[in-house]
Order: sequence, then C-alpha cells, then structure tokens
Amino acid sequence: MFPARFCLTTSCKRGKCHLYQQVQDSEETNNELSAMLAATPSAPGEERKYRHQRLLQKQVQEVHSSAKKLTSSQARLQHQACLHLQVHRLEKQVKTLLHSDHRNSAGPDDGTATRELRERVSNLESSSRLSARSLFNMSRQLVALDKLHLSLLQLLESVESLENKVDRGLPDLQREISKMEFGRAQITSTSALLKEEVENQRASVKALSVGVSALQEKTDKDHSRLSEVQEQLKNLSSSLQDHKVQAVPVAQVVALVSSNDTLTSLVQDLSKVQSEYRDIVSRLPHVYILLIPCRLLPADCGSTGGGRGLSLIAPGPGGPLVAWCAEEGWTVVQRRVDGSQEFNRNWSDYQTGFGSPAGEFWLGNEPLHRLTSDNCSQLRVDLQDIYGKRWRAEYSEFSVSGDHDGYRLHVTGYRGNASDALDYQNRMQFSAIDSDRDISNTHCAANYEGGWWFSHCQHANLNGRYNLGLTWFDAAKNEWIAVAWSEMKVRRREGCEGRT
Repeated sequence: MFPARFCLTTSCKRGKCHLYQQVQDSEETNNELSAMLAATPSAPGEERKYRHQRLLQKQVQEVHSSAKKLTSSQARLQHQACLHLQVHRLEKQVKTLLHSDHRNSAGPDDGTATRELRERVSNLESSSRLSARSLFNMSRQLVALDKLHLSLLQLLESVESLENKVDRGLPDLQREISKMEFGRAQITSTSALLKEEVENQRASVKALSVGVSALQEKTDKDHSRLSEVQEQLKNLSSSLQDHKVQAVPVAQVVALVSSNDTLTSLVQDLSKVQSEYRDIVSRLPHVYILLIPCRLLPADCGSTGGGRGLSLIAPGPGGPLVAWCAEEGWTVVQRRVDGSQEFNRNWSDYQTGFGSPAGEFWLGNEPLHRLTSDNCSQLRVDLQDIYGKRWRAEYSEFSVSGDHDGYRLHVTGYRGNASDALDYQNRMQFSAIDSDRDISNTHCAANYEGGWWFSHCQHANLNGRYNLGLTWFDAAKNEWIAVAWSEMKVRRREGCEGRT
C-alpha cells in the first residue's frame, strides 16, 4: 500500500522545475522595462527623446499583467508537474502490485485496495494529461511572451534611433526656418518701403527737374558771359596794340597817361575783364584737374607718400581720379556705411563710378581695371555685421579685366575670418540692372538691387540694397553674414614687377 499523500515539494525540487525559472525571468524583464519607461525625463531636451514612452509603457503594463497571470498559474502547474512525476512512479508500483496480486491471489481486502489504487491511478493519469496540456499551453505563452519582449525592445531601439535622427536634423531645420523668416522679414520690409521710395523718387524727380532747368539756364548764361569776355579780350588786345609806345621817362609817361583818357579807360576795362574771368574760373573748380599732366600724378595711394584722405591719382592710361587713401598705401574702391547712396544703377554708372570717395561710393569698373591691369594688386575686404562683429577677407591676387571681357573678376590666395565667399564668383563677369551676365536663371542684379560679379545670386554681394541685400556667406557656419558696413580696398604687392 502507498501513503495517501506524497511529498510533492521534495519531488519538485529534485525535478528542477525550469518552467518556474522562465516565468521568473520574464517577470524580471517586464519589471526592468517598466521601470525604464516609467522614468520621467526632467530636462526639456529629454522629453522629445521619450515622447513615445506612454504607448510603450501601456504595452509593457499589459505584458506585465499577463506575466502576473502566468506566475499565478505557475504554482498550480508546479504542483501538477510534480503529480505527473508521481504518476510514473505509481504506474511502476501498480504494475508491481498487480503482478504480485495475480501471483498471490490475495483476499477480498486486497482486491478492494487494488481497485482503489487503480481508481487513484486513473485520476492521476487524467490529472497528468491535463497538466501536460497546461504545460504545453504555458510553454507556448512563454515563447510568445519572449517574442513580445524582444519586439518591444527592438521597437524601443528603433524609436530611439528615429528620435536621435530627428534631434540631429532639428538644428538644421531650425536654421533653415530662421533663414526663411529672415527672408520673409526682408520681403515684408521691402514691400513696406516700396511705396515710400516711389513717393520719394517722384519728389526727387521733380526737384531734379527744377535743378536741371536752373543749372541749364545758369550754364547758358555762363557760356554767353564767357563769349562776351572773350570778345572783349580780343577788342582790348587790338586796342593795346594800337596804343603801344616805346619806353619814355617816367614824367613823360605820367603826363601821357594823364592826358590820354582813352588808355585809362582801356586799363579799367581790362581789370574788369580779368575780375570776371576769375569769377568764371572759380565756378568751374574741376577744370584744373584736366590741365594737370597725368605723368606728374602717382599711380595709386601707395605712391602718394601721404596718409589718410583724398588724393589725386592717375592709374594707367586715362584721366586722373580722385581717390580715398587709407593707411599703409591702400586705395579704397568701395564703401557702404549708411545707405545714403543709391547702388541700384546701370552698366554705365558702374563703369565710370559714382558717389563720394569720402562717403558711400563705387570707384568704377574701368578705374578698377586700370588699377589692377598689371596683375600686381591685392584685395582686402573689411566688414561689420549688424551685431557689431568685425570680419576680414584678404586675397593675395586680385584683378578686373577690361570692358571687352565684361570686367571679369580674378581672385585667389584667400586668408581671413570671413570665409572665401568670392571663390564662388571667381571668373564671373560684372552684372548690372541693365546687363545680366550671371549664370542663374534669374536676374540677380535686378532682384538684389545692385551690380556685382554674380554667379547664382548668393555667397557675396556688397552692392545690394542697404539693410536688406548686403551679404557675405560664412561657410564655417553655413549661413549669411548680415553686413551693416563694408569697405573694399586694393594695394600693390611688394616686389611685384607686373605681367600681362
């Protein structure tokens, strides 16, 4: 006979219930994943990184609930597993008992015990089959749970990778949005100023018309007066020839002058003519420049021997130029300060130059060609942005070709902190509002309201509309410098003999 109860706990310990260990591992994994997702980020930057944690946490909680149910079922399955082990032992003992029963042919009590034992064995077999089925289902659930854990981890890694990519691209996106907002502000400001500019231009045209009419009238009067003076000079010269006398004693001359009223009148007329002539010359101060021989003037500011200020130079063949000389022999060729000078001009204006060398001006493409035609010039560009920061770009070689080649730009040998923005426009012809020579599909000079050596309307433009179109591309930061002040100047390289 067998005892009514069996030591199931001892049997299970000897049987090493692996199922319990798998359930415990799954539950620990769920707890770790739940704790990781439940951690709320404190920094604002962390919130974006875990913005999908609520959905994942909900799924993990569902998995955790399933794991708890599996854990509650584990105790029952542990007991059933131990029973399954005991069934095999009972089967062996029953077979032994039946064999002994047939051999000994015991009494009715033994037969009753045998039947009871068979019933218990039958019950145990049924329980064993149920336990086996439950174990099979439990194993399938554990496999599915492991797959779900793996899928959740992979999903979490994918979400984090995607969020990292978004976070890495977010600064570039914000920078582009900032550029678009800056462009939109420029367009808004431009459209707001257009009406005011049109009104100002109308008033300026009216004032210019009145001024031109007055100047034309004054010029006509001056020409008429000059003709009269020239005629009087001819008459006086003829009269003086008629009254020419030889040398006589002083007393006789005095007596002659006193007695000759005609000669006295002629002298007075001559003095009057000389006074009027000086008045006319004083009204035309620029005439003296044309009378100075160019061979007596320095070729550039490096040859003047003077300091900072206005100077008269004669670079190459052609007339003299009034230029602004800076320190160390630099000749200033462009300056933007306050937007007082209009730079949206035609080809002819950019060819000859405009503005005041003491303020905002463009020296002129033809003077630039004359200054740099010997290929011995270097260029320096000084900038200041709207925040007050200073920038500098120097080029060891700088030249501008002639009118036949569209005043093409040649630069090389960059150094400085403003980036090599002119490299994108190197070897480009000059474009103006009435002469589109860029390689862009748009008219850069017309769109940006200023002449320049455009390629694709970007990277550098110091002649555009003030406060809107003055730009210089900073390649290090991949953004444009908003220029508030600029100055371009050239100087001859030391030791250069020149070449053609």
